[in-house]
Amino acid sequence: MNYKRLGNSGLKITELTFGSALTIGTEIMDESCAAALVDKAWELGIRSFDVANSYGNGHAEILLGQCLKKYPREEYVLFTKGSLPIGPTPYHKGLSRKHILWAFNDSLKRLDTEYVDVYFAHRYDPEVTMEEIVRTFNMLIQSGRALYWGVSEWPYEALDECIQTCDKLGLERPVTEQFIYSFAVQKHVKSGYKDTCTKYGMGTMGFSPLCQGYLTGKYKNDIPSDSRIAKSDAIDYQKTKNFYPQNKDRIDGFLRICDKYNADYVAAALQWCLRHDICPVFGSSKISQIEKNVNALNETIPDELWAELSEIE
Repeated sequence: MNYKRLGNSGLKITELTFGSALTIGTEIMDESCAAALVDKAWELGIRSFDVANSYGNGHAEILLGQCLKKYPREEYVLFTKGSLPIGPTPYHKGLSRKHILWAFNDSLKRLDTEYVDVYFAHRYDPEVTMEEIVRTFNMLIQSGRALYWGVSEWPYEALDECIQTCDKLGLERPVTEQFIYSFAVQKHVKSGYKDTCTKYGMGTMGFSPLCQGYLTGKYKNDIPSDSRIAKSDAIDYQKTKNFYPQNKDRIDGFLRICDKYNADYVAAALQWCLRHDICPVFGSSKISQIEKNVNALNETIPDELWAELSEIE
């Protein structure tokens, strides 16, 4: 497993990050099952782990923290996030100093760790001034309990204001932006947002790199009973069902070109992200999926395939 520097920061992460948005703490509530997944990821060289306080209503942080406890803390990178609603009142969401300090402390308790490597502002909050936001996240860095900070799915204008505010106040900029990205979902590239992140020296991470499984080919003929689409009602994640109609041309084109060159779907999907300097954050509910994703990085993909994929609008 190779390592990549996260933007202009000194932090290095593995090419693949193990995510837990829809698996640990949501689909998988049993510690032994979660531990088996984390152990396999570790065995295969993954040292970057992503979670958020909103995943599984906090259960994802608890389970991931328990699973990582046996590993040396200095040997892995841990991301978590705050700002999405986790309760019924105005104090349970957003980027106010009151909420972020409370949410961050709660995350550390659930993860049972003294610090996180990167703490993300999970979504932008227009009701809070940018100065309050950047000062609050810098407070966490100055306390030593967060080494860096990042943002996720922020609007372009907010990111630009954030960078300008940090520079004006002499404060630490966010080092990374984590957005939805796959061959099928390209909005952050086509809009120029990814280039803006690069201009500001930020590393880019992409969640849903397999487009909720559509780029693996498993939905070509039927919907497997144990798939995320089949489970989407149970886990209250209807977005999965909408990915195909919203991105049909790119999904179909991707599968067709991979078939033409007899290329592995997962290998092409993950390597596409890395070729565009976006580190994939993937979720897996099975050990076999983790093995498949890691092995995919070593598959040989012909240059002609990349050229043809680039021609799809």
